[in-house]
Amino acid sequence: MRRSFLSVVALFSFLAASPACWAHGEESPFAFDVSPRIWGLDLGIGYRGLALLPGVDTTFWAYAGGGYETMYYYRTAAGGLVQPGDLAATGALAGQVPAYKRIEAAWKLGFVQGFAWNERTGTNLVEAFAWYRGRSDWNNFMAHQLISASTISDQDGILQNSLVAGAAYNDVLFAREHKTKSGISGEVSAEWGPGFLLNSLVGSSDYLRLNATFRGFLPVYDVAPDRPVNLFSVYLGEFLSVDYAVGIGAAVPLNIRQTFGGTDPRTGLGWAVRGVDTGSLDTNLKAVNNIEVRMNLPAIVLPDLVPGVVVYWDVGYFVQAGEAGVAEPAPSGLVSSAGAGVYLDLLDIATLAFYAHYRLTGTNADGTALTPFALEFGLHF
Repeated sequence: MRRSFLSVVALFSFLAASPACWAHGEESPFAFDVSPRIWGLDLGIGYRGLALLPGVDTTFWAYAGGGYETMYYYRTAAGGLVQPGDLAATGALAGQVPAYKRIEAAWKLGFVQGFAWNERTGTNLVEAFAWYRGRSDWNNFMAHQLISASTISDQDGILQNSLVAGAAYNDVLFAREHKTKSGISGEVSAEWGPGFLLNSLVGSSDYLRLNATFRGFLPVYDVAPDRPVNLFSVYLGEFLSVDYAVGIGAAVPLNIRQTFGGTDPRTGLGWAVRGVDTGSLDTNLKAVNNIEVRMNLPAIVLPDLVPGVVVYWDVGYFVQAGEAGVAEPAPSGLVSSAGAGVYLDLLDIATLAFYAHYRLTGTNADGTALTPFALEFGLHF
């Protein structure tokens, strides 16, 4: 197990070392985006050699990837959400298993057009984007797994195609020497997965999703701001996202209900609120707010080998707003957690973070509120 973990870290570090992009005005017209998974990889190649507007970036993107993943399903056979304690030894669903395996293939084509340049960050300040996204999921499950008793159309998997369009603002600057961030960014997007776009061949999709996302960072203290190597620095971070998906001619697919959308989808509401069962509370309307204090400690040996401590508070809201096929009454609620962790910035290539989470509201499906150890590649946002 340890050898596999180290191999994953080495692979992540090697691949992430590939140039993510080139600064405005440099010669190469190509950009690369590499996102390793535990068992899989997503690779994007961008071309910036055709500028449609002066002084900003125009990028054409192509992505392909996939992976073998452990996924989770937290609903009853009737379609209702699994309640706190239901999977405990004496719970209503004792003996049932939320986990199952999924093979996923994903691909997308995109176009990003800048409209204003940010000299501070060396990126587009304001841009618009349009994407075509495709995916094919194959679910592998057995008896006693919650998804095996479900009646959702994508129980066995799905072939899904969608169109995404939106706009973004980015003024977040990363201070490489002291590992702090400053500024704000945000985006709004709409994703449409119409039934006629080959979305009824495997499973079914016919939905519209709206998303708004905000990030903000504020440096608050640096004990030695003029040093070329970090000694001790502190900054605040906030992430806010609201996501709503509505089924038009079919129920909203599971992979849509279990994620927040936009250009960088993330699992939620469970996981987006740390310490909450991953993939749970998969309603079609959800919101999350993460607030963190990040403290960078003295660099270890190398200037870009920097440990740190993070303390956070997360709040999330969920409601089943008008989606068919869900047991009544329509569920809604507020969840919150708090916790702390330690992290290590590895040469600005990767970050490992180790957390302890505690649910402030309710318990997880197994009846517990404390998650004493959780690992993430990168900080939460």
